Amino acid sequence: MEGLMSFQAQSVRAVSREQSSVPLPTFSSKITRVSVQPIGMVRNSKLFNSFVASVQPVEASAVTPFDNTLPSKEVLDVWQNASAVCFDVDSTVCIDEGIDEFAEFCGAGKAVAEWTARAMNGSVPFEDALAARLSLINPSLSQLQDFLKRPPRLSPGIDLLVKKLKDKKKDVYLVSGGFRQMINPVASILGIPLENIFANQMLFGSNGESAGFDKNEPTSRSGGKPTAVQQIKKAHGYKSVVMIGDGATDLEARMPGGADLFICYGGVQLRESVAAKADWLVFNFKDLINSLENWELTAPFRGCKIQVPTKFVVGDLDATYNVPGTKEYIHNGGFKKEVPNWQEGVVMEEVAHFINQEKPDEINAHIYDFIQRF
Repeated sequence: MEGLMSFQAQSVRAVSREQSSVPLPTFSSKITRVSVQPIGMVRNSKLFNSFVASVQPVEASAVTPFDNTLPSKEVLDVWQNASAVCFDVDSTVCIDEGIDEFAEFCGAGKAVAEWTARAMNGSVPFEDALAARLSLINPSLSQLQDFLKRPPRLSPGIDLLVKKLKDKKKDVYLVSGGFRQMINPVASILGIPLENIFANQMLFGSNGESAGFDKNEPTSRSGGKPTAVQQIKKAHGYKSVVMIGDGATDLEARMPGGADLFICYGGVQLRESVAAKADWLVFNFKDLINSLENWELTAPFRGCKIQVPTKFVVGDLDATYNVPGTKEYIHNGGFKKEVPNWQEGVVMEEVAHFINQEKPDEINAHIYDFIQRF
């Protein structure tokens, strides 16, 4: 957002653009000045400098009614130091629910989708939902083979996140209640070893007819993902493991001996009952990538708040202001928690993001009025 103004007169040290991953103005060393600077919200690290901060678009992860979109220091520490990361696949790594897409392909889409929603919200035992869906689809081997000719649709940024994790020597796993036959191509695209897949297996008879699924797979039943994560953790001696997903079965994985952290990904499906219980709620994998890249630089500033007197100005047509949840965050107290000395908020009419360019005279008047108070 464009117009958050903060006033303070003090000596400041030089700030170099090369030293920071966020765009900051460069000042000469040890100057004393009165500063009125645009200030924006910095995602993830909650990096706020009492004199200047960056202006960046605010994504949904910073403006929803949930209070877990900004991670605590403890959450960031676990995430950044995790030995391994386990991903759910459907509606997380991929933008589709694989079994729903397969059901649609086989002509049973609507009925199966209803069962999927119930399973992901935790309202029915997972094994019951899995059996019911597969019974409704009743697929043949030839139907599955035809379906798998379509390439999987990956969520934006997942390839970059997996690469970043592997670059940092963190092992990556796919832990899914979906089927291996559909997940193997996803793993191949992302460079994840097939032995790092924990998922279900569709079974077929000698004539290619459906024969159900392998009930020995831990992910075929409720509590299966915690079991799978426990097996992964024990087999490799990992100190800490993170689970990332969107559903109730992913949340289940965070338990003693299982995942040490659950990150809810709401970029495809936002299941409120799951998101509310997550350690961290994200809507964009860029948030996770950035937190891995910048955490050493921003560590001293985690949890910092803007303490100086502040005036906030935004245009009513600003796209970020109209993201669902933003107005509630700003006007119902969420913004005040991060900017405790916020004195005034102004919503300018018929103006979008670049308010200082669209209505410079009015912005100058707001700045001058703000300075005159001190």
